Amino acid sequence: MASRVTKPQREKLAQVVGVTGASTRTALECLTATGWSLEAAVDYYYSSGAYPAALGGRGPKTDKAAISELFARYRDEGEEDLILAEGVSTLCEDLEVSPEDPVMLVLSYHLQAATMCEFSREEFEGGLARLGCDSLSKLRAALPGLRAQLDDASRFPEIYKYAYLFSREKGQKCVQQDVAIAMWQLLLPAHRWRYTQDWCDFLQAKHNRAISRDTWNQLLDFILSVSPDFSDYDDAGAWPYLIDEFVEHMREKQQQQ
Repeated sequence: MASRVTKPQREKLAQVVGVTGASTRTALECLTATGWSLEAAVDYYYSSGAYPAALGGRGPKTDKAAISELFARYRDEGEEDLILAEGVSTLCEDLEVSPEDPVMLVLSYHLQAATMCEFSREEFEGGLARLGCDSLSKLRAALPGLRAQLDDASRFPEIYKYAYLFSREKGQKCVQQDVAIAMWQLLLPAHRWRYTQDWCDFLQAKHNRAISRDTWNQLLDFILSVSPDFSDYDDAGAWPYLIDEFVEHMREKQQQQ
């Protein structure tokens, strides 16, 4: 089957093999399943269970020493087992992405990072091993697949819920409103939810307090289940009061237009 692929397809096949460490056969199956989209194929490989099946459940093969060297490159001089904000910034420079790029949130999700702008040795090395990335070039090549997960209907809610925990200050149960707003603007651009800016403006005008985990999580349920004109919104439903007030605010605004 591989002998019938075109030259551009062979190049994509080699890239998927290089990024994931999959066999040629498995890489070919992933590319075929995703219409030969490189980004989607890498995402499919990691999200569909293809790599545990391909490797007997052991996960992708990586050079642990090489991953440790990467950690050492970014770790804080005063901390043996931590990469702090300066190291994260350097990592972003090496990956040629902005620290504000949402793909860094997806990467943090896969590293299971507990705190924003910080990676422990266990998080960094364990996460890169799970991703099959033991070099900067492999991690850079994996970014399109990670970014594609933001548009994956099954993966995005997991990333969204993780973002709340990731955004909390150490020792705090809730996320400060300004941090929550910045995260909503990162995760919910206009093509995902047309009312993101309206929601943020509403909070700044009417709320100005920390955002609870319940409000954060239920907002996504609201976005996914309620029509844009709010006609099917159940006023008697068990929505957080902030969402109730936002719907009332938007209905009044729409009537005035």
